[in-house]
Amino acid sequence: MRLKLAGSLSQPKPLSLSLVNGTPFIPATYIDMGYTDFDVICIGAGGGRGGGIDTANSGTLIRSYGGAGGGGGLQRVKGLLSALPVSCPVLVGVPGVVGTEHVSNPALTTDGTDGGYSAFNGTTCRASGGKGGKRVQSNSVTVTTQANGGEGGVGGSTIPGGGAAGGVAGTPSGTGPGTLGTTGFDGSWTGIIGKGGGGGAGGVGKYGGVALDPATDGGRGSYNPGDLIVYGPGEAPTDDLVTNSPGVIPGKAGGAKASPLNKLPYIYGKSGEAGAVVIRLIAVL
Repeated sequence: MRLKLAGSLSQPKPLSLSLVNGTPFIPATYIDMGYTDFDVICIGAGGGRGGGIDTANSGTLIRSYGGAGGGGGLQRVKGLLSALPVSCPVLVGVPGVVGTEHVSNPALTTDGTDGGYSAFNGTTCRASGGKGGKRVQSNSVTVTTQANGGEGGVGGSTIPGGGAAGGVAGTPSGTGPGTLGTTGFDGSWTGIIGKGGGGGAGGVGKYGGVALDPATDGGRGSYNPGDLIVYGPGEAPTDDLVTNSPGVIPGKAGGAKASPLNKLPYIYGKSGEAGAVVIRLIAVL
């Protein structure tokens, strides 16, 4: 039971902090200020896009894109500051990077790298990053590139992936638009554990403004239709402004927001973007 002594105690207002990678959180600093409880959210980083083929307006004239990386997962944990150790390490997930591209040889392309996990005090709160998107595996106007989107991350884990599945690439045709692939799947949100959205599949364009096969949408991250406070919307494909090919850059997967703690609309951990660790401190007298 907590006792409130009238006139003797000053209750500080709730405080939200975006923690910095590599800078430990020291509970005693805030306990001395009168805070008693914490509420922390970790969001993993998004995976990088897979490498593609860019013929640079020669040869087959193809510009194809690897799949988008998956969005980062989310975990939310509450507890007493006094139950934490003297120093709590902080790790903020680093985004995955785009895979290697090539002018003609798909064997020399590489997958995007995985997004890094975010963590507060080791296992107290953690969330994995999204998997990197798959590389382009053909330089053709009739064969699927297999440039599928990466799987989203999941709360409570440090292993990349574990969330929603990525989209699957369609099949191009010589004149377009080809056969549309599938979109990235939506993640989920339980109020404690969130799953990142799956990345959209990459598309195939041609210099001169022809879309031989459209890219697909990225899935929504940490999505619950009854509780929209943390979900990150997936994004639609975009145009390649160099080749003027419409809708061939894959849609990004949704990560998540820390809105319950910082009251801000920022989305962290979508495809190719950093994660976050946000904490809210409360004084319960």
